[in-house]
Amino acid sequence: PPDIHPGELEMTAIDVGQGDSIFVVFPDGKRMLVDGGGIPTFGQQSRSQLDIGEDVVAPYLWDRGIRSLDVVVLSHAHEDHIGGLPALVGDFHPRELWTGATPDSPVWRTLRDKAAAIGARIVPMHSPRRFTFGGAEIEVLAPSADYVSKDIPGNNDSLVLRAGYGRNGFLLSGDAERPIERRMLAEDEIRRTNVLKVAHHGSRTSSTEDFVSAVEPVFAVISVGVDNSYGHPNRDVVER
Repeated sequence: PPDIHPGELEMTAIDVGQGDSIFVVFPDGKRMLVDGGGIPTFGQQSRSQLDIGEDVVAPYLWDRGIRSLDVVVLSHAHEDHIGGLPALVGDFHPRELWTGATPDSPVWRTLRDKAAAIGARIVPMHSPRRFTFGGAEIEVLAPSADYVSKDIPGNNDSLVLRAGYGRNGFLLSGDAERPIERRMLAEDEIRRTNVLKVAHHGSRTSSTEDFVSAVEPVFAVISVGVDNSYGHPNRDVVER
């Protein structure tokens, strides 16, 4: 049987190196995967033969007896978040694919086609929205309904979600940067949340003093590759 615990809200950060993949189990047993890791390539680099979704995330889930997912969430279409998702959608057949802003790109088209092939419903999310899911409360904090993405995927396309259960919860921030943090604060969407998934792998682009003070997390989780070339996490962000 699946290794899950009814009546609990669980967030597990899966080790995908320099990227994000967050597994969430809801109190009623529903299962959600936010992002699937991936390996960016630059310039003339050849694409890695390692599929983080198929070779890293899927074995972790299978080892826990997980054979299906209720929802897969794409925070935004950068390779280190979306790269592993086509394989994972094919392996775990979610009913729905939740997205933030999704400008056209080859990898987004691949994921969209994979979701259509298995009959998954694609659900674009915008703030403000609040609904019950899996016995917990979901709040959509970004992107706003009037957000306009650029021609290529960007960090500020990120779908930002809060999952709450009783007085506890997780804030899943994707790679949202300062302008999105400022908007969420200005619209009074941010409140104290126990666990913060730190945006953009601890980069200085995110986690402003005002934002971190408003969230006031007990735990801050940074998903990052050891000895990465980006300088993540930024020392000032860690100190905040």
